[in-house]
Amino acid sequence: MSLQDGAREMVLLPRQSDGIFLQGLSAPMPEVREVSENRTEDDGVRDETMLFGSRAVSIELLVTQDPRGVEDELARYLHPRVRPFLVVEDDGWSQARRIRLRVSQFDKPLELDLARIDARKISVGWVAPDGIWEADVAAEETVVADVDTSGDGFSLPVTLPLTLTATQETGASLLTNLGAVPSHFTAKLYGPCTAPSLVNETTGEEITFTSGLTLASGEYVEIDTRERTANLLSNAATTRLHLIDFTSTSWWQLQPGLNQIRYAPAPSEPGAAAIITYRPAWL
Repeated sequence: MSLQDGAREMVLLPRQSDGIFLQGLSAPMPEVREVSENRTEDDGVRDETMLFGSRAVSIELLVTQDPRGVEDELARYLHPRVRPFLVVEDDGWSQARRIRLRVSQFDKPLELDLARIDARKISVGWVAPDGIWEADVAAEETVVADVDTSGDGFSLPVTLPLTLTATQETGASLLTNLGAVPSHFTAKLYGPCTAPSLVNETTGEEITFTSGLTLASGEYVEIDTRERTANLLSNAATTRLHLIDFTSTSWWQLQPGLNQIRYAPAPSEPGAAAIITYRPAWL
Protein backbone atom coordinates (compact mmCIF):
# COMPACT_ATOMS: atom_id res chain seq x y z
CA MET A 1 0.00 0.00 0.00
CA SER A 2 1.35 3.44 -0.88
CA LEU A 3 0.45 7.09 -1.39
CA GLN A 4 1.26 8.40 -4.86
CA ASP A 5 1.25 11.93 -6.23
CA GLY A 6 2.78 12.08 -9.67
CA ALA A 7 6.38 10.82 -9.41
CA ARG A 8 6.30 11.04 -5.60
CA GLU A 9 5.51 7.90 -3.59
CA MET A 10 5.32 7.04 0.11
CA VAL A 11 5.19 3.31 0.83
CA LEU A 12 3.00 2.49 3.83
CA LEU A 13 3.09 -1.31 3.67
CA PRO A 14 5.45 -3.09 3.97
CA ARG A 15 7.50 -0.54 5.93
CA GLN A 16 8.33 -2.37 9.17
CA SER A 17 12.06 -1.98 8.61
CA ASP A 18 11.58 1.80 8.95
CA GLY A 19 9.50 1.42 12.11
CA ILE A 20 6.18 2.10 10.37
CA PHE A 21 3.38 -0.36 11.12
CA LEU A 22 0.02 -0.03 9.41
CA GLN A 23 -2.64 -0.58 12.09
CA GLY A 24 -5.75 -0.12 9.98
CA LEU A 25 -7.32 1.03 6.70
CA SER A 26 -10.96 2.08 6.59
CA ALA A 27 -12.86 2.90 3.40
CA PRO A 28 -16.60 2.30 3.94
CA MET A 29 -19.13 2.52 1.12
CA PRO A 30 -19.59 6.01 -0.36
CA GLU A 31 -22.54 8.05 0.78
CA VAL A 32 -25.75 7.56 -1.20
CA ARG A 33 -27.06 10.76 -2.80
CA GLU A 34 -30.68 10.26 -1.86
CA VAL A 35 -33.36 11.80 -4.08
CA SER A 36 -36.82 11.16 -2.66
CA GLU A 37 -40.06 12.86 -1.72
CA ASN A 38 -43.14 11.83 0.22
CA ARG A 39 -46.01 10.40 -1.79
CA THR A 40 -48.97 12.77 -1.66
CA GLU A 41 -51.85 11.21 0.30
CA ASP A 42 -50.19 7.80 0.34
CA ASP A 43 -47.70 5.86 2.42
CA GLY A 44 -44.04 5.67 1.52
CA VAL A 45 -41.90 7.89 -0.64
CA ARG A 46 -41.18 8.33 -4.32
CA ASP A 47 -37.52 7.31 -4.56
CA GLU A 48 -35.44 8.24 -7.62
CA THR A 49 -32.02 7.72 -6.05
CA MET A 50 -29.44 6.69 -8.65
CA LEU A 51 -26.04 8.10 -7.65
CA PHE A 52 -23.48 7.87 -4.88
CA GLY A 53 -21.22 10.61 -3.55
CA SER A 54 -17.83 10.77 -1.89
CA ARG A 55 -16.51 8.34 0.72
CA ALA A 56 -14.30 8.61 3.79
CA VAL A 57 -10.87 6.93 3.80
CA SER A 58 -8.60 6.72 6.84
CA ILE A 59 -5.42 4.99 7.95
CA GLU A 60 -3.77 4.47 11.33
CA LEU A 61 -0.02 4.06 11.74
CA LEU A 62 2.17 3.09 14.67
CA VAL A 63 5.58 4.69 14.22
CA THR A 64 8.47 3.47 16.34
CA GLN A 65 11.36 5.21 14.56
CA ASP A 66 11.74 8.90 13.78
CA PRO A 67 8.04 9.82 14.16
CA ARG A 68 8.71 13.48 13.34
CA GLY A 69 10.29 12.48 10.05
CA VAL A 70 7.30 10.28 9.19
CA GLU A 71 4.93 13.15 9.99
CA ASP A 72 6.85 15.41 7.62
CA GLU A 73 6.81 12.74 4.90
CA LEU A 74 3.05 12.35 5.26
CA ALA A 75 2.52 16.10 5.22
CA ARG A 76 3.59 16.19 1.56
CA TYR A 77 0.29 14.47 0.73
CA LEU A 78 -1.92 16.51 3.05
CA HIS A 79 -2.21 19.99 1.56
CA PRO A 80 -5.86 20.67 0.62
CA ARG A 81 -4.90 21.36 -2.99
CA VAL A 82 -3.12 18.00 -3.39
CA ARG A 83 -5.04 14.99 -4.78
CA PRO A 84 -2.87 11.93 -4.14
CA PHE A 85 -3.91 8.36 -4.84
CA LEU A 86 -3.93 5.59 -2.28
CA VAL A 87 -2.78 2.48 -4.18
CA VAL A 88 -3.50 -0.93 -2.68
CA GLU A 89 -2.57 -4.45 -3.79
CA ASP A 90 -4.53 -7.43 -2.47
CA ASP A 91 -4.10 -11.15 -3.12
CA GLY A 92 -7.83 -11.39 -3.86
CA TRP A 93 -7.68 -8.75 -6.62
CA SER A 94 -6.50 -9.40 -10.16
CA GLN A 95 -4.76 -6.01 -10.23
CA ALA A 96 -3.84 -3.13 -7.94
CA ARG A 97 -6.55 -0.55 -7.25
CA ARG A 98 -6.36 3.11 -6.41
CA ILE A 99 -8.61 5.79 -4.95
CA ARG A 100 -8.19 9.56 -5.31
CA LEU A 101 -8.00 11.52 -2.05
CA ARG A 102 -8.39 14.99 -0.54
CA VAL A 103 -7.23 15.49 3.04
CA SER A 104 -9.82 15.80 5.79
CA GLN A 105 -7.91 15.46 9.07
CA PHE A 106 -4.44 14.65 10.42
CA ASP A 107 -3.89 13.61 14.03
CA LYS A 108 -0.46 13.13 15.64
CA PRO A 109 -1.15 12.96 19.39
CA LEU A 110 1.71 13.58 21.81
CA GLU A 111 0.90 10.72 24.18
CA LEU A 112 3.45 7.94 24.21
CA ASP A 113 2.75 4.38 23.10
CA LEU A 114 4.15 1.12 24.45
CA ALA A 115 6.07 3.13 27.06
CA ARG A 116 8.53 4.16 24.37
CA ILE A 117 9.53 7.77 24.01
CA ASP A 118 10.04 7.44 20.26
CA ALA A 119 6.76 5.58 19.52
CA ARG A 120 3.66 7.43 18.30
CA LYS A 121 0.27 6.70 16.78
CA ILE A 122 -0.62 8.73 13.69
CA SER A 123 -4.01 8.83 11.98
CA VAL A 124 -4.96 10.49 8.71
CA GLY A 125 -8.42 10.97 7.24
CA TRP A 126 -9.28 11.81 3.65
CA VAL A 127 -12.35 12.34 1.51
CA ALA A 128 -12.41 10.38 -1.76
CA PRO A 129 -14.33 12.77 -4.08
CA ASP A 130 -15.03 10.20 -6.81
CA GLY A 131 -16.25 7.61 -4.31
CA ILE A 132 -14.80 4.64 -6.22
CA TRP A 133 -11.78 2.37 -6.36
CA GLU A 134 -10.39 2.09 -9.88
CA ALA A 135 -7.71 -0.01 -11.57
CA ASP A 136 -4.23 1.37 -11.05
CA VAL A 137 -3.35 0.60 -14.68
CA ALA A 138 -5.65 1.94 -17.40
CA ALA A 139 -7.03 -0.34 -20.11
CA GLU A 140 -6.96 0.67 -23.77
CA GLU A 141 -9.11 -0.61 -26.65
CA THR A 142 -9.10 0.30 -30.35
CA VAL A 143 -12.35 0.30 -32.33
CA VAL A 144 -12.01 0.52 -36.11
CA ALA A 145 -14.52 2.82 -37.78
CA ASP A 146 -17.51 1.51 -39.72
CA VAL A 147 -16.77 0.95 -43.38
CA ASP A 148 -18.77 3.17 -45.70
CA THR A 149 -20.93 0.84 -47.79
CA SER A 150 -23.08 3.54 -49.37
CA GLY A 151 -21.85 2.56 -52.85
CA ASP A 152 -22.55 -1.14 -52.46
CA GLY A 153 -25.53 -3.03 -53.84
CA PHE A 154 -26.97 -2.92 -57.36
CA SER A 155 -29.63 -1.16 -59.36
CA LEU A 156 -32.04 -2.21 -62.05
CA PRO A 157 -31.82 -3.24 -64.80
CA VAL A 158 -29.35 -5.93 -63.72
CA THR A 159 -26.59 -6.99 -66.11
CA LEU A 160 -25.62 -10.65 -65.90
CA PRO A 161 -23.48 -12.30 -64.76
CA LEU A 162 -24.01 -10.62 -61.37
CA THR A 163 -21.09 -10.40 -58.92
CA LEU A 164 -21.60 -9.41 -55.23
CA THR A 165 -18.58 -8.36 -53.20
CA ALA A 166 -18.53 -9.07 -49.45
CA THR A 167 -18.41 -5.91 -47.36
CA GLN A 168 -17.95 -5.06 -43.70
CA GLU A 169 -20.81 -2.90 -42.46
CA THR A 170 -19.71 -2.26 -38.92
CA GLY A 171 -16.62 -1.69 -36.84
CA ALA A 172 -18.35 -2.94 -33.70
CA SER A 173 -16.03 -4.36 -31.05
CA LEU A 174 -16.74 -6.22 -27.83
CA LEU A 175 -15.17 -4.48 -24.85
CA THR A 176 -15.17 -6.27 -21.49
CA ASN A 177 -15.23 -4.00 -18.44
CA LEU A 178 -14.01 -6.11 -15.49
CA GLY A 179 -15.25 -3.60 -12.92
CA ALA A 180 -18.39 -3.76 -10.78
CA VAL A 181 -19.72 -0.25 -11.47
CA PRO A 182 -19.90 1.83 -14.68
CA SER A 183 -16.59 3.38 -15.77
CA HIS A 184 -15.96 6.78 -17.29
CA PHE A 185 -13.55 6.87 -20.20
CA THR A 186 -11.65 9.07 -22.61
CA ALA A 187 -11.69 8.37 -26.34
CA LYS A 188 -9.60 9.75 -29.18
CA LEU A 189 -11.75 9.76 -32.31
CA TYR A 190 -9.39 9.74 -35.30
CA GLY A 191 -10.06 10.73 -38.89
CA PRO A 192 -10.24 10.79 -41.79
CA CYS A 193 -13.97 11.17 -41.23
CA THR A 194 -16.87 13.55 -40.84
CA ALA A 195 -19.39 13.70 -37.99
CA PRO A 196 -17.70 11.10 -35.74
CA SER A 197 -20.02 9.11 -33.48
CA LEU A 198 -19.16 6.68 -30.68
CA VAL A 199 -22.04 4.30 -29.97
CA ASN A 200 -22.63 1.81 -27.15
CA GLU A 201 -24.90 -0.71 -28.84
CA THR A 202 -25.41 -2.48 -25.50
CA THR A 203 -27.18 0.51 -23.94
CA GLY A 204 -28.33 2.30 -27.09
CA GLU A 205 -26.45 5.48 -26.12
CA GLU A 206 -24.12 7.56 -28.25
CA ILE A 207 -21.85 10.59 -28.37
CA THR A 208 -22.29 12.19 -31.78
CA PHE A 209 -20.84 15.23 -33.52
CA THR A 210 -22.54 17.22 -36.26
CA SER A 211 -21.33 17.36 -39.85
CA GLY A 212 -19.53 20.57 -38.89
CA LEU A 213 -16.67 18.46 -37.53
CA THR A 214 -14.33 17.00 -40.14
CA LEU A 215 -11.12 15.27 -39.11
CA ALA A 216 -8.22 14.76 -41.50
CA SER A 217 -5.98 11.72 -41.41
CA GLY A 218 -3.99 11.80 -38.14
CA GLU A 219 -6.32 14.36 -36.55
CA TYR A 220 -8.47 13.42 -33.58
CA VAL A 221 -10.91 14.89 -31.11
CA GLU A 222 -10.60 13.63 -27.52
CA ILE A 223 -13.78 13.22 -25.50
CA ASP A 224 -13.82 12.81 -21.72
CA THR A 225 -17.09 11.51 -20.30
CA ARG A 226 -16.34 12.47 -16.70
CA GLU A 227 -15.29 16.04 -17.45
CA ARG A 228 -17.68 16.29 -20.43
CA THR A 229 -15.12 17.84 -22.74
CA ALA A 230 -14.34 17.47 -26.44
CA ASN A 231 -10.95 18.90 -27.42
CA LEU A 232 -9.24 18.82 -30.79
CA LEU A 233 -5.82 17.13 -30.41
CA SER A 234 -6.39 17.08 -26.60
CA ASN A 235 -5.97 20.86 -26.46
CA ALA A 236 -8.48 22.60 -24.19
CA ALA A 237 -7.96 25.81 -26.18
CA THR A 238 -9.46 24.14 -29.27
CA THR A 239 -12.68 22.78 -27.84
CA ARG A 240 -15.17 21.20 -30.22
CA LEU A 241 -17.93 20.90 -27.62
CA HIS A 242 -20.11 23.26 -29.67
CA LEU A 243 -20.08 20.72 -32.51
CA ILE A 244 -21.65 17.92 -30.48
CA ASP A 245 -25.19 16.98 -31.49
CA PHE A 246 -26.79 17.24 -28.05
CA THR A 247 -30.17 16.12 -29.36
CA SER A 248 -28.85 12.56 -29.62
CA THR A 249 -25.85 12.62 -27.26
CA SER A 250 -25.57 11.39 -23.68
CA TRP A 251 -22.32 11.14 -21.74
CA TRP A 252 -22.56 7.39 -21.36
CA GLN A 253 -20.26 5.12 -19.40
CA LEU A 254 -18.93 1.63 -19.97
CA GLN A 255 -21.16 -0.81 -18.13
CA PRO A 256 -19.74 -3.73 -16.13
CA GLY A 257 -19.31 -6.79 -18.33
CA LEU A 258 -19.63 -6.83 -22.11
CA ASN A 259 -20.14 -3.63 -24.11
CA GLN A 260 -20.58 -3.63 -27.89
CA ILE A 261 -18.96 -0.43 -29.13
CA ARG A 262 -19.13 1.09 -32.63
CA TYR A 263 -17.22 3.99 -34.10
CA ALA A 264 -19.66 5.25 -36.71
CA PRO A 265 -18.66 8.44 -38.54
CA ALA A 266 -20.68 9.52 -41.57
CA PRO A 267 -18.75 8.96 -43.72
CA SER A 268 -15.28 7.58 -42.91
CA GLU A 269 -12.24 6.47 -44.85
CA PRO A 270 -9.75 3.66 -44.16
CA GLY A 271 -7.58 4.45 -41.15
CA ALA A 272 -10.30 6.04 -39.01
CA ALA A 273 -10.46 4.53 -35.51
CA ALA A 274 -11.35 5.30 -31.91
CA ILE A 275 -8.90 4.63 -29.08
CA ILE A 276 -10.77 4.21 -25.79
CA THR A 277 -8.95 4.46 -22.46
CA TYR A 278 -10.66 3.56 -19.18
CA ARG A 279 -10.14 2.11 -15.72
CA PRO A 280 -12.44 -0.61 -14.39
CA ALA A 281 -14.07 0.63 -11.16
CA TRP A 282 -15.42 -0.88 -7.95
CA LEU A 283 -17.26 0.36 -4.86
